[in-house]
Amino acid sequence: MKVGAKCSAGCRLANHDIEIRDQDGETIARVRLGPEPLPGTTGLYWAEPDFLAPAQVGTHQWAVASAHGDALSYFSFITVPPPDHSVSIRIRDKTTQAPVPDAEVRLGVYRATSNDRGLAALEVTGGEHSLTVWKLGYEHFSTAVDITSGRTIDVEIDIEPEPRQPYWM
Repeated sequence: MKVGAKCSAGCRLANHDIEIRDQDGETIARVRLGPEPLPGTTGLYWAEPDFLAPAQVGTHQWAVASAHGDALSYFSFITVPPPDHSVSIRIRDKTTQAPVPDAEVRLGVYRATSNDRGLAALEVTGGEHSLTVWKLGYEHFSTAVDITSGRTIDVEIDIEPEPRQPYWM
C-alpha cells in the first residue's frame, strides 16, 4: 500500500510521520514520508508502510493520520482467507474464437485483467463464487462457479450489438 500527504498551504512534508490506525484508533504502523514528492506531482509526499492485515475475515475501515493539521483520511479493504486454488480464466470472442485481451475479470472478491492471450490468473479460496467478465464493446458475462480445485475456466463473450435506436435520437 502507498500513503501520501499534501499540505493545502504548500508546506514541505518531507520526512513527516504518518500513522495507519485500525477501526479502534490503535496505531498499526508508523512510517516516515519520503524526502521528495512523488514524481509527476507537486508536493505529494509518499511512503509504503508495511503492516499485517487483520486475521478477521471481512471488511475493515482504517485511517491514515498525520499530526500536520490533524489530517485524517479513511480507507476500507477486505481481508479473505489465504487462497488455496490457482484458477485461470480463458476469454475468447464467441464468434472468432480469438483471445480477448484487457478484459476485466472478477471471481468473488478476486480481480484480474486478461493478458494478450486472453488469460487471467487468480489465486482464490475454494467455494461458490460469482464470475464476471467485462470489456467495453462486449456483452457483460456473469455466472456462478464452484471452485474445488485449480482449473481453467473457458469464457466466450459476444460483441455488444448496436442499439436498435441510436442514443442521440
